[in-house]
Amino acid sequence: MSPKPLIGLLLFTLWLVSAPAQSTYYDFGFERDLSVPVVGNGQPLELPWAGGLNSVRFSEIDLDLDGEPDLLGFEKHGNRLLPFLRVGGGYEYAPQYARRFPDLHDWVILYDYDHDGKADIFTYGLASVRVFKNVSDDTLRFELVADPLEAFYYNGYTNIYASPDDYIVVDDIDGDGHLDILNFWVMGRYVHHLRNYADADEDFDFRLENECWGHFEEAADNNAVTLFSDCDNKTGDDHTRHTGSSMLLHDFDGNGLPDLLLGDVDSPYNIMLYNHGTLSDARMTVQDTSWPPQMPVQLYSMPAASFVTLPGHDAPSLVVSPSDPSLTKSQDRNSVWVYEYDASLQQYTLSQTDFLQGEMVDVGSGCHPVLHDFDGDGLLDLFIGNYGSFDSAKTVNGWLTAYFSSSVRYYRNTGTATTPAFTLQTDDFGNLKSLGFKALHPTFGDFEGDGAVDMLCGLEDGTLLLVPHQRLQTGEGPITEHFSNIDVGEYSTPQCFDLDGDGREDLIVGNRRGLLSYYRNISTNIPEFQQITDTLGGVDMRDFTQSYFGYSVPCFYRDAQHGTVLFCAGELGEVAYYKHVDGNLDGVFEKAEGNLAETVEGVAQPFREGRRVAVAVADLTGDGKPELLLGNYAGGAAFFVGTVPPEHSAVVSHVREELRVWPNPAAGLVRVESVLPLRQIAVYDLYGRLVLMIDDLPDCSHIVNLSSFPAGVYFLRTEGGVGKVLKSR
Repeated sequence: MSPKPLIGLLLFTLWLVSAPAQSTYYDFGFERDLSVPVVGNGQPLELPWAGGLNSVRFSEIDLDLDGEPDLLGFEKHGNRLLPFLRVGGGYEYAPQYARRFPDLHDWVILYDYDHDGKADIFTYGLASVRVFKNVSDDTLRFELVADPLEAFYYNGYTNIYASPDDYIVVDDIDGDGHLDILNFWVMGRYVHHLRNYADADEDFDFRLENECWGHFEEAADNNAVTLFSDCDNKTGDDHTRHTGSSMLLHDFDGNGLPDLLLGDVDSPYNIMLYNHGTLSDARMTVQDTSWPPQMPVQLYSMPAASFVTLPGHDAPSLVVSPSDPSLTKSQDRNSVWVYEYDASLQQYTLSQTDFLQGEMVDVGSGCHPVLHDFDGDGLLDLFIGNYGSFDSAKTVNGWLTAYFSSSVRYYRNTGTATTPAFTLQTDDFGNLKSLGFKALHPTFGDFEGDGAVDMLCGLEDGTLLLVPHQRLQTGEGPITEHFSNIDVGEYSTPQCFDLDGDGREDLIVGNRRGLLSYYRNISTNIPEFQQITDTLGGVDMRDFTQSYFGYSVPCFYRDAQHGTVLFCAGELGEVAYYKHVDGNLDGVFEKAEGNLAETVEGVAQPFREGRRVAVAVADLTGDGKPELLLGNYAGGAAFFVGTVPPEHSAVVSHVREELRVWPNPAAGLVRVESVLPLRQIAVYDLYGRLVLMIDDLPDCSHIVNLSSFPAGVYFLRTEGGVGKVLKSR
């Protein structure tokens, strides 16, 4: 008997309001601090703690409602919103505005669809498009007006399809004053034109106007474009791989017709398609595969472009950055290119390759901050490891393979005991980048018993690398791989810390699974590490509703008031806080309710710094309150100063409760569980069609029978949450 097909479901979690019964306080308080100076390559950085950039798309919006356009960046690697206020001749990072936006993910496009002078939000939804109207008055605010955004296709209205990986076109395509949409349909190679037929008293009435807008088609497995196509090869839509595309519409040649700038997954180039048809019937008749001519875009992978009018410029500039969703394909440094229009040459010329990015602490992909007084001056220095930085890429068996190599940066603390400041000493501490390791995560201690400080690094393969003191000083000398034969699986993240209080530094090592391994130092001379457990404290950073991995990064911290506590970062951007560690090393640590919070404009909020975050905690200001640094996968870090702990009652949107579906994947019956009554369960296929509806559910749990469904990808929606589809093979 053949096995039953599997149906994959993955559920988002809910953010609910915390309502404690009495006034209680967090153990620690943190507020973001942008003032701590950082000097890189001899120059002070203007935006050191903005968090880095890998794959970002910028849009203009008035954040502070002063009538001047500011800037919003959407960083795909971690779904981070980066608000920048226009100040004088430049931009100032203003992270407090990020909290005023709804939860946005996968892609974000801002466009004023109702012509009221306020930029509205178009973003990815449930295989479709969500729209938030800008309803700001004296405060920046948004209101959901469409989820999903619908259009009339053939026989009726259904959701406008959008891929989480594509950047669609949201613009007035035919010049009639109404917002239209261009998108690639599901697995299709052709562009659909969804024209807006809305009356004066409505905003949206989209109808499929043209199945073959522009009369071109994109190849199934690469970025090749065929012009003069009538899109009649419908069987060509049956290929299994949608190439993934970014699109920007603009009249680049000045003939009054919109041209199309096209990016493609696995490709570093933009293709310019010139339109020589009409407003009602676009026809792409010329393509330029090396655009612009002076310095063509070459950014791995899938470069996406947008227009921004920069301070001091009269005409909009073109800002280009990768948009490939993969974390291991993106060019991650010098990955934000700016092109300015040269009227004398009548073309766009490259003016900058690190827009805003060059003013940040940005180490490439992944950022693992560690604090240690290396030079012995009594001040904690800053070291940052990374997954790696992009070196090169090539196509292997039809797929793009990118190559990264990891390094450790050393920033010396050149401040004082109360005012930290960091100055870059080297971007390749220990001269390790040329050795080709990935995911270096440093910690420090005397691992050779000679009284000198060595560096021990975690690696992608789960082992540890010892870099002796001599090599740290000179850049030369041997290194020791597979240190102490420790292997925690994948992505080892060690911390050297005297966990049992016996005066000898032990090793705690996180890993990709999200667990912690504890290795006790049993020697009084040259350290010797004995594994005690690979499930220390019952810590598990995995959330199976969103990921099978946890990528735990531990940071134990000890002071006189709190004793020993654990801050542990993970895959989904969370920082968990555990206490009751002392005297409980063979038990389960207490995970403090609500985890941690930062205070933003007087309100406690959860940390939201992207994904695969890493944490470092220490008192850098000498006031008895620890500071906290959070690195994220876009290569940068955020700095939080220790403050008076906030009340739990001040927390908004902080406690995360799970909406569970299990087993996952499933062959037939699945149980749906929620902390609130489900009321309704709806199941949709990939095309957004409703295939099952269950109403009037009073309970928090229900079994759904999917055994009659063909194998494939499905969405599940309840009144409390939405499921994200996985495809089973």
